Amino acid sequence: MAEQSEFVNLTPDAKLRKRVIQEGEGDLITPRSSVSVHYTGYLYVDGAKGAKFDSSLDRQRPLDFNVSEGRVIKGWDEGLLTMKVGEKAELLCDPDYAYGAEGNPPTIPANATLLFEVEVISSKPLEDPVAKKIVDATNSKVSGNASFAAGKYAEAAKAYRFGISRIEYTWGATPEEIKELNQLKLNLNSNLAASLLKTKDLKEALEACDKALEVDVKNVKVLFRMGQAYVGLAMFDKAEEVLKQALEIAPKDAAILQELANLSKREKELNDKEKNMYKAMFK
Repeated sequence: MAEQSEFVNLTPDAKLRKRVIQEGEGDLITPRSSVSVHYTGYLYVDGAKGAKFDSSLDRQRPLDFNVSEGRVIKGWDEGLLTMKVGEKAELLCDPDYAYGAEGNPPTIPANATLLFEVEVISSKPLEDPVAKKIVDATNSKVSGNASFAAGKYAEAAKAYRFGISRIEYTWGATPEEIKELNQLKLNLNSNLAASLLKTKDLKEALEACDKALEVDVKNVKVLFRMGQAYVGLAMFDKAEEVLKQALEIAPKDAAILQELANLSKREKELNDKEKNMYKAMFK
């Protein structure tokens, strides 16, 4: 019987714990890997292993699934990321990491703590290495820039979107790779915003600006493009706010000064247009 004191906490809330029975080899399992595992599940009652409720060993067939896709309980999705191929371990899962208040009738009651004996048979990453993703994203940026320069803004946006999609998930990146990824995220989203301003997809342009500002909140180019998007959406107060932020960073930037100078004129033109429209309606 495994005593609870032998377990190591895997989460800050101490609701998912692990005890290694046999060490594995190689690298840790990565998210979105395809794994094959043998397991036996027990109820865990009053600090002791209770009744067995399921076992792949009884069926003589391991369970195959993809990690981190929510196909298994939370305790497995998180616990397996601490394991290697060939490793045997016990995962002790509180209800929050198992079947919760509902349980899984008829074998697992509500609010049950579960103990799993798990052996990793195989693991195969489904994601490309981070280095490959960086290369793909960089190539997409280059392709997008060429399309933008040729005035093919929709094609440019498509290339930038693909580049962004390649670096959305980069678990296990090294510190050096993280720097490259952040720069790519900034550049791709900023360039996407520029393309979307040209195609008048202004709401998506704002979303791209938001993503870019997550990397560099004081990026003048991104703030300027965000201001332009707000102007196009006739959200003049927001436009003024963002453009003034940009001006604080670059007080002599001629484009920002010109955009701010045009704001009042644009707002007046819109108001006059609306007044004339209403007059025509009630003649």
